[in-house]
Amino acid sequence: MAGAGNILREAQTETAPPTCASLSLASSWEQRILQLEGKRYSLRLEHEFWTALEAIASHRKLRLNRLVADVASRRSGDGNLSSLLRILCLGEMEHRTEVHSPALDSASITALVEAAPAPGLVLDTDQIVLAANSAFFRWSGIKRALLLQQKLAGHFRLQSVSGFAGLWAGPVREEETRIIGIMPGRVVAADARLVPVLNARGRRLCVVWVTA
Repeated sequence: MAGAGNILREAQTETAPPTCASLSLASSWEQRILQLEGKRYSLRLEHEFWTALEAIASHRKLRLNRLVADVASRRSGDGNLSSLLRILCLGEMEHRTEVHSPALDSASITALVEAAPAPGLVLDTDQIVLAANSAFFRWSGIKRALLLQQKLAGHFRLQSVSGFAGLWAGPVREEETRIIGIMPGRVVAADARLVPVLNARGRRLCVVWVTA
């Protein structure tokens, strides 16, 4: 099964900012000019990504410029730096099960998922869909109004090993699953990964990434 790493590798093909005009959490853009290794870069990212990058830099005891320079130094060819910085944020969020991962609030977690190129959902512990990105609606074909703030089970079923409630039983861990949806006239199914996260206030959320 394709894992979280594949999600991030696929995200590297992004060459333009994601279009989430109808999603207010991901529509606040901020442009910054950074001095990196003697060069000046103008970067335009969603506000939530800048917040996440600052948290990551603080956790690593780096200046933001140094963190961005490190990412820039590892890109190959003309790799899109803004896309690589988004990938870094998503990677940090997917590994929030580590003790020292930087904490994000619910709005930032939701905004990162909404801006991601891979299909994704954010659920609460009752499997209410708090957010879903444009890639998920394209993959599933379901209408936004039918899914948001509704029980996931009304349209999709998750086949997890431990059961959804078991994600937080014992050590918090990621889990592979299948997501199956029954739409009028068709069935969609794919491998997926459940990523349980605790936000900065200790609220339990789960990110569902469609991986294949």
